[in-house]
Amino acid sequence: MPYILETCIAGKTKEVSKYYSSRWKIKGERRNKKKKKTTNTQEKVNLRLATKNLRRKMNHNFEDGDYLVTFDFRKEERPKHSTEMTRCMSNFLKRLRNQYKKLGVELKYIYVKEIGPRGAAHIHMIMNRAPDGIEILRKCWTHGGIHVDPLNTDGQYEKIAEYFVKYADKTIKTEGKQIGKKYYPSQNLKEPIVKKKIIWKSNTFRTTAKEEKGYYLEKESVVEGVNKWGYEYFSYTLHQNKTIRKERKLE
Repeated sequence: MPYILETCIAGKTKEVSKYYSSRWKIKGERRNKKKKKTTNTQEKVNLRLATKNLRRKMNHNFEDGDYLVTFDFRKEERPKHSTEMTRCMSNFLKRLRNQYKKLGVELKYIYVKEIGPRGAAHIHMIMNRAPDGIEILRKCWTHGGIHVDPLNTDGQYEKIAEYFVKYADKTIKTEGKQIGKKYYPSQNLKEPIVKKKIIWKSNTFRTTAKEEKGYYLEKESVVEGVNKWGYEYFSYTLHQNKTIRKERKLE
């Protein structure tokens, strides 16, 4: 059967995926047995998809030197639920946006709420930098301390995306349901460039990661498996820089 070749350009990364679709079938095509997913397995699939979409958005809109910020709440000001956190962020972002505007910089961000089972609350945000940006953050955030790290991984922010999705999942489990969004992006973010092409001439695809001019292979990104319909898939990521530095470990 024909397969789909998907490429996604997101900043300095290029993700390549090959997979079959149940929409196009050819007689005699061998198919693996479809497995019924358990609730736990489906949750992992959902988390993986959310991480992929968030990673692409981060890679396409931010760059090294931008900020990874953790916002703390003073104990006496801890929000009781995530709705209250959203209101705090709405007021904070209004002040921050005005400060950026004075500098002629358009604010871009993605933030996620974290509420632990014992009541600890934090906001984690990736955002673009500005002159005196850290002082501006201290001025605008009035609920507690902040921790700022400049991005430093050559435009690949996969680990940050993974942690953001885990924070969102922790909050959902703490509150017993999802309140609002998993994560909150500013409306001015650009969408990654995704192209899909149906390969009609071939009944199979090669499971070999191929480097391209100007790109290097992220060896740990190579993934091969079977999708929920029982069809094989293969994917890998290319990067414009050969060395990818590790991000700081988030708590």
